[in-house]
Amino acid sequence: MTPPISKDWWLAAALSTAALPTTMAQGPAASANRTGVVTAVAPGGTVTGNNEVMVVGSSVLPGQRLRTDANGQLHLLFLDQSALTLGPDSELTIDEFRFDPATRQGQIRLGLAKGVVRVVGGQISKTTATVIATPHGKIELLGGIALVDTSSDRTSGTFLFGQQMRATSSDGNTTTITRAGFGVDMSGNGVGTPQRTATTNLNAMLNRFESRPTGNTANGNPPPAPTGQLLSTGSLPGGASNPGGILANDRLKGIVDNNAGSNPSLTLRDLLGSSQVLQVS
Repeated sequence: MTPPISKDWWLAAALSTAALPTTMAQGPAASANRTGVVTAVAPGGTVTGNNEVMVVGSSVLPGQRLRTDANGQLHLLFLDQSALTLGPDSELTIDEFRFDPATRQGQIRLGLAKGVVRVVGGQISKTTATVIATPHGKIELLGGIALVDTSSDRTSGTFLFGQQMRATSSDGNTTTITRAGFGVDMSGNGVGTPQRTATTNLNAMLNRFESRPTGNTANGNPPPAPTGQLLSTGSLPGGASNPGGILANDRLKGIVDNNAGSNPSLTLRDLLGSSQVLQVS
């Protein structure tokens, strides 16, 4: 029986690049236009791209509109090793993808019409923020991991890890977050004040990325987290004025308090299942 797809599994897939060239070995027409590849879909749900059913190995193309039903989940890897996970009952478009492998420069623009998405920055986002447009404004993620959740009345962005997340409401007001575990809401009234995301709210969002196939009640526990070290996508010196490559103390700490509610720095460790982070340039 297929085990649940846990948040640890999703993140392991997001950080894995070894299987990317093989899964992307498709026809020349798809190869010329594709921006990435589908690496996982949740069992029991339906995922479509421009109204065609998406399966593992399907190419992701510029301008494509991805939809999931109430039980659907989708994970994809972009050519620059960025990744996203689209939660259930969600709709997202690949508005723009440009990438030069020689310089590792480019641009990713996404449009989240509804639902929830988790974005993991790759090579592009080390220097150019990934943009997620929503009905209430946009979220820009620079070298990190973020959750974006949008509905008819508001959009919320939660910064999990990396250099920074910037939220700009439709009226042009902007706020920037550099501390992991903090988030901000946007609505027709503009952008709110950044606040620490409550553990219950964060868990509720993460649970939307969990897949539990019908009839699988024997073991609801996720598999163990991937072993080995994890990579920081930051490439700049750390600190409040220049957050990034060297993780600031307010980003990742040793175990001081095992109560996640009182220690928001545990957010990242809870997500990754490991406190080992390797600095790369």
